[in-house]
Amino acid sequence: LIKDFYGVVSAGKESRIYYAVGSGGEHLAVKIYLITSAEFKKTRSMYVLHDPRFQRVPRDFRDFIYLWARREYRNLKEAHEAGVPVPRPYFVRNNVLGMQFMGVDGKRYPLLVEVELDAELYPEIYVKTIEAVKKLYRDAKLIHGDLSEYNIFITPENDIVLIDLSQAVRIEQPVADELLLRDLRNIVK
Repeated sequence: LIKDFYGVVSAGKESRIYYAVGSGGEHLAVKIYLITSAEFKKTRSMYVLHDPRFQRVPRDFRDFIYLWARREYRNLKEAHEAGVPVPRPYFVRNNVLGMQFMGVDGKRYPLLVEVELDAELYPEIYVKTIEAVKKLYRDAKLIHGDLSEYNIFITPENDIVLIDLSQAVRIEQPVADELLLRDLRNIVK
């Protein structure tokens, strides 16, 4: 699946994202979930519980991380198929997720929090973000669950790309309304 593997593009307490080139020449972001954090499972269980796509929550932490990677893959797939601006998912295996690299020449696009745009562009970004949330909700039946200026890429054309859909929940899950309101408050802020 991967022809060339390069360095870290982004690192957090739960995962590392690497730049790679796929066997077909596609530019990949390879997200590797770390199998180390005990707090991870506690804080993430609410997103998995009552998800009709996953009937059983594993007790083993490693298996939970594998489930978490499959969840993000599936969330990305459903969002991408619905036309939401997200990276296209390519594969998931154990704790490794391969998706479309969002950037140029191995450098990722900047996050909304990292850019200073002309004042007149912010209303456009806001409208694009609200439209993406609507499409995610109406067409993919998902709520991002962690949407903020830290999970929105800005492209050179001033378009947006929503990232980090690992916490996305189905609209019928009990926490869905609460997470949607939190996402909307973050966007307004």
